[in-house]
Amino acid sequence: MTVNADLARIFGGADAVYLAPIGTTVPTTISAPVGAVFEDVGWLHSDGITETLTGSKSEIRGHQKNGVVRSRIESPGTQVKFVALEDKAQTRELRYDVVSAASTSGVRKEVRGPGQKVSPRVCVIDKFDTDDETVKERTIIPRLEIVPDGDRVYSNADISGFGMLGEIIGEYTVFSTDLETPAGS
Repeated sequence: MTVNADLARIFGGADAVYLAPIGTTVPTTISAPVGAVFEDVGWLHSDGITETLTGSKSEIRGHQKNGVVRSRIESPGTQVKFVALEDKAQTRELRYDVVSAASTSGVRKEVRGPGQKVSPRVCVIDKFDTDDETVKERTIIPRLEIVPDGDRVYSNADISGFGMLGEIIGEYTVFSTDLETPAGS
């Protein structure tokens, strides 16, 4: 078995999370532009984008010596987590239950409900290798149900970000640059 350092990834180059209303047409290739309806959440926290598999494994044991006979995944799922750093209408409306909003003379006024809400969106996540921006991974999620995640801390030690946690509902597509197969094969 050989090893290939070109297959190891360090993401964080021009990474982006784009969101659009449910039902928006999604790109169908790794390099197709996202539509004009998609809005970039902007700068992301240096912690990056985290994908978490949330299924739990259960084991069914036999009577004889309590050995494992079968294993299965219960409640399979996948979550995506990120912290958006830009304070703009999109990030505020994902974090808070904004009942109404208006901007006048450079001042935005929001009326907020006291709780949180689930915000379903179409999502495209582009991740680029920091050493070679031609190496890319694109995740296309037709339904990502986003909820606020964690505290929003107002301090002079870090940017006051907007933590988001999204549950992927249904199937989704991932494109990635394939360095194992020569181009044209």
